[in-house]
Amino acid sequence: MPHLTEAQARELVQKILKLSKSEVCEVFVGGGTSGNIRYARNTVSTAGITEDLNLAVTARNGKRSGTATGNQFDDATLERVVRRAEELAQLAPEDPESMPPLGAQQYRANPAAWSDATAARTPEARARDAEASIKAAKSREAVAAGYLEENQGWAARGNSAGNFGYHRSTGLNFSATIRTTDGTGSGYVQKDVTDVMRFDAGAASAIAAEKAVASREAKAIEPGKYTVILEPLAAVDLVQPLLFSLNARNADEGRSPLSKAGGGTRLGEKLVDASVTITSDPWNAGDPRQPLVRRRAYRSRR
Repeated sequence: MPHLTEAQARELVQKILKLSKSEVCEVFVGGGTSGNIRYARNTVSTAGITEDLNLAVTARNGKRSGTATGNQFDDATLERVVRRAEELAQLAPEDPESMPPLGAQQYRANPAAWSDATAARTPEARARDAEASIKAAKSREAVAAGYLEENQGWAARGNSAGNFGYHRSTGLNFSATIRTTDGTGSGYVQKDVTDVMRFDAGAASAIAAEKAVASREAKAIEPGKYTVILEPLAAVDLVQPLLFSLNARNADEGRSPLSKAGGGTRLGEKLVDASVTITSDPWNAGDPRQPLVRRRAYRSRR
């Protein structure tokens, strides 16, 4: 099945919903293409392209629900998946936390999440990026190992209560480790962009090569307080665990750093310095994300 537009995805979701006999039906459909190349010791080792389709149907009757999945979209398969979800819903125990389906919503589109240039990339273009990375390493008498992956995909969800959402995205993820030939110095770089026009494999690898050469004569320092400047990747590695811990349920149930020892949460408390601000913005031009989150939307994040 080719990449579906929003109109085509809506038509497919409605077609699946009409097959349902349950009180509530929820549908997720999505597809994507991914291309990659891997190299080590200054030599390309593997390259490939994958395509995938996904279908998930959830049937709900009262507080019972069942979900069935598939990866084909012919009429017979669509009906078989719907019937299977309904059968599972009959067998499932009641969920005391079951919530009613969300009705029709207005979802703001995120065109910045898609790049025609990224979608049009070819295996030859990925090979040129690997070559540029290897050349950057060789120019500093170093050895490179890296991985580059590009993705383009679409995802849609809808339910029998009238809700529907659609999202499409592209992405490029690149990482490289460059080591000096004597093995004493090492440098790492990672880039993650939506638009390939913002990516330069050679320039990124040159940074890793510079780190490798600069770290060749690293010396131990005494424990103490030091002022350091973290590059973005290092800062993300520190902040990311916090972001994945911002879960209200875990905090309520006492399973989080945001829980209080005697019960309750730390909501309303000052946790960090006032100079620190953390926001979540799916429409950020530099790192656009999927506003409607429900299952994977074919955006690789290594």
